[in-house]
Amino acid sequence: MDYWAERTVSPLDGRVGWTVVDDNYVEHERAATWLRVLLDAQGRSVGTARAYAGRLALYLTWGSTAGVEPVAPAIDQLAAFARWLERTPSRKHRKGRSRRRAPGQATLLLSSERSPATVEGILAAVVEFVRFAASRGWCEPEVAGRLSTRTGLAFAPASWDRGERTGRPVVERRMVRRRRVERPPEMLSSEQVGTLVDACSNMRDRFVVEALYATGLRVAELCGLHLADLHFVPSAAHLGCQVGGAHLHVVRRLDNENGALAKSVWPRVVPVTRSLVACHDAYRFERDSVAEAAESDYLLVNLWRPPLGRALSPDVVERLFVRLSAKAGFRARPHMLRHSFASEVALATKDPAVVKELLGHASVASTDVYLHSRWADMRAAVEAHALALGRQQ
Repeated sequence: MDYWAERTVSPLDGRVGWTVVDDNYVEHERAATWLRVLLDAQGRSVGTARAYAGRLALYLTWGSTAGVEPVAPAIDQLAAFARWLERTPSRKHRKGRSRRRAPGQATLLLSSERSPATVEGILAAVVEFVRFAASRGWCEPEVAGRLSTRTGLAFAPASWDRGERTGRPVVERRMVRRRRVERPPEMLSSEQVGTLVDACSNMRDRFVVEALYATGLRVAELCGLHLADLHFVPSAAHLGCQVGGAHLHVVRRLDNENGALAKSVWPRVVPVTRSLVACHDAYRFERDSVAEAAESDYLLVNLWRPPLGRALSPDVVERLFVRLSAKAGFRARPHMLRHSFASEVALATKDPAVVKELLGHASVASTDVYLHSRWADMRAAVEAHALALGRQQ
C-alpha cells in the first residue's frame, strides 16, 4: 500500500493543512491527528506540515510492506528503513505527469539514492511521530524512550555490563542515522540571479527575485509581509520604531489570507539596501495603479488574475520560479536565493551570529553550513602556501 501527502483546505475558514492518504484516498487517522497538532497546537508552519506529511507518507509506505507497526518500530526496523531510503529513488522522479498515477514503479535515473542529510531528516520526523504516539497512548512509553528527536538518533535497549561487576544494565548507544558528508547548500551566483531578473516580465516578479536575494527571507515570510512592515525611510521614529535606516519587520501572523506563515514565532528586523528600495518603489507604482491592489495592506498581491488585490500565495511564487528556470536555462528555486544571501553574508562577515539573526535561525549551529570554504579561497590558500614555502627554500 502506498501513502501520499495530500493538501487539505478547511470548508469553514479556508485554512490550508496537510494530511496522509492511501491509494484509495482514505486518510491515515493517526498521521492526520499528528499533522493537525503540529499546525493548531504547536504553531508549526504549513510548509513544515507539508514536509512532515511527505516524510511520514514514505515511512508508512515502507512499513505497510515490511510489516512494521508504525507507532512502535524497533531499533533494527528503523535501521532497515534508513537503508531502504538510501537505496530507493525519490518518488519525485517517477515518469508521467502525475507521480501517483505513474504506470508501475518506473523511475528516471536522476538520483539513485537520497543524501544522508535527507535520510536523517526523514528519520527525525518519524521519531517525532512515534514520540507523539506515546503521548497519546498509542504505544508504550518505552518505545519512544529508545528514540531521540535530535537528528534522528535511535538508541538500542540496555545491554548488561560485560564485567558483571555491578550487575547493572549499561545503555549501549547505537546510531540509526547515516554518516553525513557536509556540503554547501544549493545556491545561485550573482550572474545567475541577474539572469533571473532579466527573465521577469513585470516589476512585481522582479521585486520578488530581488527581495529574496537581498534579504534572505523565506518565501512564506515574503508573502506574509504587510505594507506596515516596511520602513523604507532613513528614520521610522514617527512610526514608533527606533531602528535606524531602511529595514523591514518579519512578523508571524496566523490570520494571513494567503496562509503565509513565518516559521519562527519570534519577530525580527532585516535591513535592506537602497537598490531594493528603488526596486520596491518601481513595483509599488505598478501595484497601486490597480485599484483593488491599492486597497490591500499586503505587499505582494494579484495584479492580473482574479481575485485582484488578493495576497500572493507562496505556491504562486514557487510556480513563478519554475517559469523563470525554463527561461533562464538552469534550475532555480526561491530557497536557493536564501542560501546565496546567507553564504555571501557569511563570507563577508565571518560571523555566524550575524547570519543567525538575519535568517531568523533558532540556533547559531544552523549557520555552520554557510561558513564553508569556496574553491577560489582554497586555491588561493594553497598557492599562498606554496609561495611561502618557495621563499623559505
